[in-house]
Amino acid sequence: MKKELAACTVHITGLGLMGGSLAMALRGKVARLTAEDIAPDVLDAALAQGVIDAVGEAAKADVVVLAIPTHLIIDLVPVLKVRPGALVIDLGSTKTRICDALDRLPPDVLAVGGHPMCGLAENGYRHAIPTLYDGARFVLCETRRTTDGARALAEALARAAGAQPLWMDRARQDHLTALTSHLPHLLSFALMRLAMDGAAEDTALYELAAGGFDGATRLARTDAAMIVGMFSTNADQIRQMTGQLRAHLDRLESLLDAPGDLDAELCHIVEARRAYTAAYGERLIT
Repeated sequence: MKKELAACTVHITGLGLMGGSLAMALRGKVARLTAEDIAPDVLDAALAQGVIDAVGEAAKADVVVLAIPTHLIIDLVPVLKVRPGALVIDLGSTKTRICDALDRLPPDVLAVGGHPMCGLAENGYRHAIPTLYDGARFVLCETRRTTDGARALAEALARAAGAQPLWMDRARQDHLTALTSHLPHLLSFALMRLAMDGAAEDTALYELAAGGFDGATRLARTDAAMIVGMFSTNADQIRQMTGQLRAHLDRLESLLDAPGDLDAELCHIVEARRAYTAAYGERLIT
């Protein structure tokens, strides 16, 4: 029997930035909101603010959202206790290994892989906002435990949060986000690490840093546990992208002493970036 989201008890495991923001966005749109988190003070704050109704257990919910670091989701799924007919959906940034784990849930449990394409540079409940998901694509991936009812409920959850559901194959999702999400994080951390070395040699480095440096390294403020999960569960795809990136870096380096050719190459890139902005807008990370 199909159950409407408004009649569901939704349980969120992990009230960090993503889980906390989802709870805030779902407030008043579901029958009951419960949560669990390793930090008691986070649960106390969420209760005091009226973000959740109670500290609960996944086994009592109609919808269970796994909003913890990606590698920990993979470990949690095999020991997850949920009731028959419940929907399990995750918010992990990679999907293949998580969906493989969801495939092995008991046959009477529903499951959909999820990846909302939004976030902030800072993590944690204290940075959660109810509008985080507004207008974002919310990738949804089928598993062996996905039924028509599970699809409808997962889509309803995404829309209730303010996002736009987008169904995609798990492997394709990981391949594309390796470039659009994971590689930008890798670059940000690598550039910041280089700056740390430079600042150790000359303390004036940070005094000369401005908007370009701040924008390029902003993602390096992200909590390390989140990045470990992201990188370690999509390592093969990230390696493929870093190899391609090195080729483009080498290409640009080879043009440094050829201003005419460099100008042509950069103009081509600028045109593509401006076209992208015109089509999709500018989604800033604060």
